[in-house]
Amino acid sequence: MNETTFKYVATTANFATSVLEASRERPVLVDFWAPWCGPCRTLMPLLDRIADDYAGRFALAKLNTDEEPDVAGQFGIRSIPTVMLFHGGQVVEQFVGVQPESSIRALLDRYVGQVADDGPDSPASLVARAEAALQSRDATAASAALADLEARDPGHKSLKSLRARAAFVEAATARPDVTALRAALERDPADSAARHALAAHHALAGDYATALGEWLELMRRDRKFGDDLARRSLLGMFDLLGEGHELTTGYRRRMATLLH
Repeated sequence: MNETTFKYVATTANFATSVLEASRERPVLVDFWAPWCGPCRTLMPLLDRIADDYAGRFALAKLNTDEEPDVAGQFGIRSIPTVMLFHGGQVVEQFVGVQPESSIRALLDRYVGQVADDGPDSPASLVARAEAALQSRDATAASAALADLEARDPGHKSLKSLRARAAFVEAATARPDVTALRAALERDPADSAARHALAAHHALAGDYATALGEWLELMRRDRKFGDDLARRSLLGMFDLLGEGHELTTGYRRRMATLLH
């Protein structure tokens, strides 16, 4: 175990002590992965970086499902990567697939308690409120929570990425019919509004590569649309994914090429 960040490999032999018992002292985030899993390789460095930032306020355990199928079966792991948060000896949160860094941090903040004030107006509570509103695609409630968060903590690390997601929710809910958007683009590939809304739908569905591709194409076709909305949306996606994400690196390069 790394005593600074509390990172270690979980196995069948040590799971009871290193995860279940350890989670009574501090939350333990368990990453169920396998070497052949591409998304696992994307998620793992993101979790490592978050663990470094939190400096031991939670433990990060990595369990290879190929080597430890019994534990994976015990917890019903059917898709990887699956990430489970253990607290007080039991699973309290989980997600499947690569998630935005802001979402993972918000999940952790509900249990790690990064701030002394954990009341309804604390930054952690406001982030959780914004996350809940975004999950239900309530752009108005999300914007209100984010306004409160900005007033309380203007430099909060999640603010930019949450604002980006709120903008995507607003664009998607304004034009909710994805089939109609696709049809509109087939009729007229120069329909900038339809392309932007479709990109927002892809982003909210977790299809980040397609969303980035659509915004890059919109930027190429119509830089002036929505006061450079395509470029601003790309930057919002980079905030959402984090600087270490492979899509951020690749599309920053492609955006720079397009700009210059």
